[in-house]
Amino acid sequence: MTNGVLPEKVMQKNRLLGVFEGGTARVIFNLTSGSFMVGFLKLLGASDTVCGYILAIPILAATIQFLAPIVLEQLAFRKRIIMIGSELHRLLLFSLIIIPFIPFSSTAKLITAAVVYLISNLAVSFVSPAVSNMYVSFVDTKNRGKYFGTRESYILVFATVMNLVMGRVLDLFREAGNERGGFVSVYVVILVMTAVNLWSYLGMKEVPLQHHPEKMRIKEVFTLPFKSPLFLRFFVLSVLWSFGFMISSSFYGVYQVNELALSYTTINVFGMVSNVVYFGAAFLWGRIADKKGWAFTTSLSFLFIGITSLIWFFIVKGPMLYPLMGLAMVTAGLAWSGINISMFNLQYDFMPEEKRTVYIGFNATISGLLGYGSSMIGAVLVGKLSHMQGELFGVSFGIKQVLFLTSGIFVLVCAAYVKLFMKQKPSAV
Repeated sequence: MTNGVLPEKVMQKNRLLGVFEGGTARVIFNLTSGSFMVGFLKLLGASDTVCGYILAIPILAATIQFLAPIVLEQLAFRKRIIMIGSELHRLLLFSLIIIPFIPFSSTAKLITAAVVYLISNLAVSFVSPAVSNMYVSFVDTKNRGKYFGTRESYILVFATVMNLVMGRVLDLFREAGNERGGFVSVYVVILVMTAVNLWSYLGMKEVPLQHHPEKMRIKEVFTLPFKSPLFLRFFVLSVLWSFGFMISSSFYGVYQVNELALSYTTINVFGMVSNVVYFGAAFLWGRIADKKGWAFTTSLSFLFIGITSLIWFFIVKGPMLYPLMGLAMVTAGLAWSGINISMFNLQYDFMPEEKRTVYIGFNATISGLLGYGSSMIGAVLVGKLSHMQGELFGVSFGIKQVLFLTSGIFVLVCAAYVKLFMKQKPSAV
């Protein structure tokens, strides 16, 4: 990947606009996932199982990335296609607000929402490898940890404020008996964020990337990665992570809205606790990575994520609800501030620079298929065992908590895997 082709002043502007782009993208993501998406789907009449199916769609959509290298590897400049995919994704998400007003049955509305959600995520997933490569090209390797850590912190502050504000707006509308009107307000914000996101992309200047004029074949996408033993180490980790985390990830928001009966304001206040920790830790993760490497921060981040999932097993209504949620949010903030930048950067230490989008696309496709399969297993279990009740250490639990426990164990295995099998910055890939 070629760095330094553009003047440093231009590169600084690119990095600044990258913060604006990331901040608006994160707000849009937050408002169309988690408890916000659960509330929207419940408004359309979705059951817990249907929520699980739809909330897992982004991981399914990631499978399209195997096609990305066939187009992207031929291009030295990729911003135009990035903008098309990114803004199509955000405009389609905005269009979801039309669905509650269409005189369809609840089933028809949910099917429409699922199709729109799938197409939007297919669009953004297709260009995701190009987005990653473009951002990496804006930063020298030695400063990558510092930049991405700082960028995550600024993105987090903005997204946290927007979450709190929109959560309170939704609660006020719901208390007034007009939850649909509350979601109209949410989606107006999504439209504004989409406009700012487009402005950010338009202001960036591209660094020309290594490319291959000859057209790649689909077969090469699925065979080339197996020729790099060190890449396969990262691939195994990605598969374990996707399968283990996705079996429960769709149900954290559902669990808070249904079993714990928390308001959007309460959910987002606890989210703010996580984000404050995230903000403080993000600066540190980047600096730690620059000193100890991305393998070290990835393993430590997985450890915190595993602990967080285990804590969620014990979160039930009662006097310990808020203390345990607070603890889970602290560990989650530590975990996600590390993993978001660690996994992103660790992959580049285990991928050849040549035809890099091939490796990114292959990894996303296989991990996405397994992750979505894992989500479907979780959704089926929630549907079949929704009335299951048990008790452990005096804490009653249902199927969703069992899934949280399962995820925790899987993620702890990921932490051990990194520690045992992955070395930082291998000399040859």
